[in-house]
Amino acid sequence: MLQAEGIKVRYGEIEAIHGVDLTVGEREVVALIGANGAGKSTTLGAISGLLPTTAGKITFAGNDVTGWPADKISRSGMALTPEGRRVFAQLTVAENLMLGGAAHAGRVERMQRQDELLELFPILRARMTQKAGNMSGGEQQMLAIARSLMSRPKLLLLDEPSLGLAPQMIDKVFDLIGALRKAGLSILLVEQNVALALEIADRASVLRGGSIALSGDADELASSDLVRQAYLGVH
Repeated sequence: MLQAEGIKVRYGEIEAIHGVDLTVGEREVVALIGANGAGKSTTLGAISGLLPTTAGKITFAGNDVTGWPADKISRSGMALTPEGRRVFAQLTVAENLMLGGAAHAGRVERMQRQDELLELFPILRARMTQKAGNMSGGEQQMLAIARSLMSRPKLLLLDEPSLGLAPQMIDKVFDLIGALRKAGLSILLVEQNVALALEIADRASVLRGGSIALSGDADELASSDLVRQAYLGVH
């Protein structure tokens, strides 16, 4: 599905990620974990085409997408739900959803897709005419994910979906991620809650200082001394 080989990204004179390798297979959830500033969001930005790479190769769905603009990568079947949700605050929930599929389908197909998603996101059904900016943080996160899914992606990139949410809403977001996994969607998950990320993922990679420090099955990483001490608070 996705293979990133040796990708590098620079911000001016500073190299933010140094030769990162990542793969996501069909129907697989892969977690990318690490401390703040490790380069996790930068990696997602590079993969999705929002940030230019200075080296490396990105292959998605059999195509070399290195250097493709973000809109072309999106149309090829990849969707990014960014950190901080970034919904269109002055638009209604329904309008946000329609915009999520605007570049991918006509109105009739978008309405059909919206109806399907409201079965998966019942919390949004009662909010369709409400402005997104008036919703709670958790409801906005649900809307941001649903908006990404309007394009029927093959691969969903989730950047810190639990950030700033109450514990009850975090549980709902991860229940949703589990449902998407069962439905066969491939997911690359960046998440600050390492325990939850490793619980739901098939595989994981630890990003440290812009480089992959450790990769393996999620269960194996959850048992490693590096992850337990640095990210799970176990000594």
